[in-house]
Amino acid sequence: MRNRLLVAMACLVGLLVAGAPIALADTTDSTVYGSGNYGDCDYGSCTITLSSGGTTTLNVAPTPAGKCTVQSDTASVLTDSTAGYSLTMTTSTTNNAMTSASGSISAASGTAASPAILSMNTWGYRVDSLAGFGTGPTSAQNNGSIPSVSFAGVPPSNLAATQVASSGGPANPAATTTVWYGLCADSSVPAGNYSVTVTYTAVTN
Repeated sequence: MRNRLLVAMACLVGLLVAGAPIALADTTDSTVYGSGNYGDCDYGSCTITLSSGGTTTLNVAPTPAGKCTVQSDTASVLTDSTAGYSLTMTTSTTNNAMTSASGSISAASGTAASPAILSMNTWGYRVDSLAGFGTGPTSAQNNGSIPSVSFAGVPPSNLAATQVASSGGPANPAATTTVWYGLCADSSVPAGNYSVTVTYTAVTN
């Protein structure tokens, strides 16, 4: 009986809220400059809330020619800031490869401005209609062929974060962004559980 190689890939999504919710010291009308309400927020501050779907798991059973899996996560931002928000992401460390005890899988070489079709033994992300990704639509798949849509590498924490969503006004109700993650692997990749942590950051503009 032929052994079946299984590589379980987990994209662990961490959350970081920069410009985190600030306690309102005074929510009543006031004639004192620098206090009271300013638009929908307390003067000089505005709360922002960020949530995601959690862990995105990409299971691949590699073959000599390779197989690819695509799954999605959602990141939701809620804020009353009249200036809007910006949502960015990086990996949590300076290494943006998926790693395990037995090896690693490199991040895709493409960027949001210039994404590319996934190469074998790489992983990446895409957001439909963002930057150079094109409209898609992207679909989930398990152990399929190389996706026809393009992907980019998530930048490591020591490089500039990549923007995945923004608004010029309030996001209430919450604005949700679908982030697709793709992974391609062939049988040259050692079997194991590979993971990488992606950190979303939401800030008010």
